[in-house]
Amino acid sequence: MKQLTPMGLVKILAQVTAIMVIPMVGGAIAGLVIDTMLGTSPLCVLLGLAVGTGISMIGVWLLVRAGLRSGYGSRSPRRDA
Repeated sequence: MKQLTPMGLVKILAQVTAIMVIPMVGGAIAGLVIDTMLGTSPLCVLLGLAVGTGISMIGVWLLVRAGLRSGYGSRSPRRDA
């Protein structure tokens, strides 16, 4: 099992934060712009937040999956037969 250094943990935390914040804020801003153009407040903002949240969930899942595949979190060495 690989050991994480404190700097490695900070890098992972920064990645997770960026993966979660950027799509959600982007979806909310895009929804606000579309709401302003269409006059449908707050429908598109909520829709943008929902889409951004979904994208964030997928991004975090992909990050966790990549970490598990590279050896983080496994208790014993992988035995590929």
